[in-house]
Amino acid sequence: MATARPRRPDHIPTRAELVAAARALAPALKARAQDAEDQRQLPVETIADLKAAGLHKYFMPARYGGFEMDWGTHVDVSQEIAAACGSTGWISSVVLGHSWILGRFPPDAQEEFWPSHPDAIIATAFAGGGRMEPVSGGFELNGQWKFSSGVDHADCAIVAAKVGDVGTTHSAAPPVFRMALLMPGEYEIVDTWHAEGLKGTGSKDIKVVNQFVPEHRTVLSDDVTGNDTPGAVLHDSYIYSVEMMPYFFTLLIGPILGTAQGAMNEYCAITRERVGAMFGESIADQVPVQTRIGESQSEIQAATALVDRHSRRLHEAGVAGVDLTGMERLDNRRNLAYAAKLCLQACDRLSGMMGITGQNGRNAVQRHFRDNRAMHSHGGIQWDACMAPTGKLLLGRPTDDPKADVDLD
Repeated sequence: MATARPRRPDHIPTRAELVAAARALAPALKARAQDAEDQRQLPVETIADLKAAGLHKYFMPARYGGFEMDWGTHVDVSQEIAAACGSTGWISSVVLGHSWILGRFPPDAQEEFWPSHPDAIIATAFAGGGRMEPVSGGFELNGQWKFSSGVDHADCAIVAAKVGDVGTTHSAAPPVFRMALLMPGEYEIVDTWHAEGLKGTGSKDIKVVNQFVPEHRTVLSDDVTGNDTPGAVLHDSYIYSVEMMPYFFTLLIGPILGTAQGAMNEYCAITRERVGAMFGESIADQVPVQTRIGESQSEIQAATALVDRHSRRLHEAGVAGVDLTGMERLDNRRNLAYAAKLCLQACDRLSGMMGITGQNGRNAVQRHFRDNRAMHSHGGIQWDACMAPTGKLLLGRPTDDPKADVDLD
């Protein structure tokens, strides 16, 4: 175990300062957006810029040199970045936010990792599957997991796997999952990422074969996702001890808001000077165009208001040390999905108004639309899963969320 650790930062920026730093990066990120698509991962210059601005530290524990900021910071930061480049926006929230997950891991794992990785980027992969077999001193891990965004630039990876035969055909007990912290060299990156949107995220597979993982670098998934996490004893902020999943889903929404605003920005910039291809008429002076821009802007603003309310609710609950009520859990999941839908509608409308010009793969409006649509496909905001539980509750039917179902009694 490491004995020395980075000291707490001399200056922890305010949220406004960090958002301003993200906004200052926008021109460079916008200029590299096509390179990110072509490379199918973020350019190394972009990673360097994110780190130089301190954006990788917003949820990193202060004990190890991070900023340990309040919940919602990631939404504001990634919204600014995604308006310039959707793939970079996704990495800035979904991946740079993973320091929050490691901050919930057992103290021994954190003390081993953070001191030698003060500027860490942490990949995760939970889709797919794997198996952990107990062995002396830890577990032997095998499996392959999908959609590990940013893994090419990562200093470690976190995966989750079933333990032994629990929850298989050999056992009637429910499955037991553990998370494992893996170092480079303990996993293989499999290049499977050939996507329509979010091309620059490099969301490739992680493959692990017969890898020993010491027990202190593993943890029961239920312990990490609950509100009494092993790592919370090391840190002052509430973010490491709140129930994980209601907070986790917000990692998706900042980039969704940002790509919608990016599509709006690019569409208006192009359309101000655009003329019809056949007759040379001004597109900007057409009332239907103006009307649809207004409609799209209202959708983006409505989505932003929903998300801001959601972020404040999570922050206030965390500070107060209280769990969300069952109805609040359903409200938050539903409203995130609804905000995402509003953003996708706005992007779809703006892209569709560009005619054949908008079908060019190099068109920035189309890129934002594709990125937004790819984000919208994430299971965390799947429409039926997010909407139906509220309908069930209001109709007096079980929702399968134990906290929400208490409201039926």
